[in-house]
Amino acid sequence: MKKTDKISYRQKSASELNKELAQLSTKLVELRAKIAMGSQKDTSQVKKIKYQIALISTLLKEDKNDN
Repeated sequence: MKKTDKISYRQKSASELNKELAQLSTKLVELRAKIAMGSQKDTSQVKKIKYQIALISTLLKEDKNDN
């Protein structure tokens, strides 16, 4: 993940981050299903998506604690 991606996540509102989190969670489930079926060869995508989910979750918790 590029540094600019992290900065763009910090500039988004909580509702936008929640939408992004939902999309990434759905994408992760679909990717795991593809890997289980054998149609997805690039398993590194799982790690990347999990990292993004963790980053967004952390930002949401920081925002919640600030208020």
